[in-house]
Amino acid sequence: MRKIISASQVKLADSDCLVSENISSHELMDRAASAFVGVFRGLVPDKNTPIIILCGTGNNGGDGLAISLLLQCDGYDDINIVIIPTGHRQSDDFAYNMQRVKERQISIHQLERTSLQDFDGLGLRLTESVLIDSILGVGINRPLDRALAEIIKMINQQCKRVVAVDLPTGFRCEGELDDDGTVLYAHEVISFQRPKLNFFFPESAKYMENFHVVDIGLREAFLAELPSDYYLIDSADIEEIYNKRKSFSHKGNYGHALIYAGSAGKVGAALIATEACLRTGVGLATVCLPEEERHALYARLPEAMLGSSEELFEGVKYSAIAFGPGLGRRASFLSDLFKKANAPLIIDADGLNYLSKEDTLLNALPADTVLTPHMKEFDRLFGPSENWWQRLQLARRNAQKFKITIVLKNRYTFIITEKGEVLINPTGNPAMAIAGMGDALTGMLTSFIAQGYSPREACILGCFLHGRAGDRLRLEGHAVVLPTVLLTQIPLLLGELKNVPFA
Repeated sequence: MRKIISASQVKLADSDCLVSENISSHELMDRAASAFVGVFRGLVPDKNTPIIILCGTGNNGGDGLAISLLLQCDGYDDINIVIIPTGHRQSDDFAYNMQRVKERQISIHQLERTSLQDFDGLGLRLTESVLIDSILGVGINRPLDRALAEIIKMINQQCKRVVAVDLPTGFRCEGELDDDGTVLYAHEVISFQRPKLNFFFPESAKYMENFHVVDIGLREAFLAELPSDYYLIDSADIEEIYNKRKSFSHKGNYGHALIYAGSAGKVGAALIATEACLRTGVGLATVCLPEEERHALYARLPEAMLGSSEELFEGVKYSAIAFGPGLGRRASFLSDLFKKANAPLIIDADGLNYLSKEDTLLNALPADTVLTPHMKEFDRLFGPSENWWQRLQLARRNAQKFKITIVLKNRYTFIITEKGEVLINPTGNPAMAIAGMGDALTGMLTSFIAQGYSPREACILGCFLHGRAGDRLRLEGHAVVLPTVLLTQIPLLLGELKNVPFA
């Protein structure tokens, strides 16, 4: 799991790298430029493409100058550099790279002042060129100066493709994103060593399209010691957490899950959650849905058992209980469930909506409860937020207050632990935006918890594999991914982990 670090911590990591490797700052800048160009080549393979590099006079501008040298060496033959004053003085590394650029035959346009009129007077072919944005970097956390904002607004109107160095000019790494802020819109961002936290918020879509992360050689051991509550999940975490089935195991070793879901006209939610639970490896699954819907269960999932509300807890001990998908009015059973439940709860959909109406129940949530809201469900439950930064901080406070895990679903799902950690799931894609996908995730989380994983481990595994299955199908050409199709991929993904048949 990789820590997401703040803008100030990036500077500390840079300084540590200079000392530990005994290199100069412009050598580290060359390393970053090389990593940037490595991705840029794939994004812009045609070396006859006109390229405009906008450079501020700080270190981000120095990166842009170093990039221009490498692009020229790589055969890109139509490069124009535009220098935009962004401070009272040039940084030392900017000045160093500027001298190097002057020794090469690269066209340089120097603005004497930051002015829309002066910039427009350069006569740049913005509509025909790929623009590399290296005006301002991570050190800026204030609104842009009016003159620079005017230039950026014009660029946004005219330029068809922008690739940003580390982050778009005007974009904040962390904290609240201004809804009306001026940011140079980037079609691609090539970020150094770590993505920025704000890349994962839906508001970022207004300012950027895609991002790539490149390793520039900062010390991972140093980054691991920096304080942070934000982490990015990766495939190594899945390999570490997941336990292969042992040779002499049986169904009793993999838990008994209860799925309390479905109602008249919404039995599909129960079936999807139950199938997800079974395909993720639970040993036994009991479904409590309306008696009149039992034929749908028998037809779709003969592996599952049907339970009735009156007899659910008579002599049965469950390993995990999912509550909510498609319940409708049946969600009122949640109050009784708190009294009878003998296992961790995973509450979703109508269960969350009922919980929001009976908020006194929040204080009665059993230990190890997992809530899986999307944005609207979360806001109904804990109150509205003006933006995703506020919503995430509210989720952290409530996870700690009620000692629960919150899975806040979105394009990048946030797993908020009872300690207030935020674990960011990077997998998934828009092809998965379809009814029933949340029910599938609920079933997967329930299965992993029933098998003995902690809520934290179960949420990491469930969210990552759920999204990874959707990604695989999207790469195979599925423009839309149905939950029932996605679930067929889960056993295959589990089988690939650690690449051995048995532990």
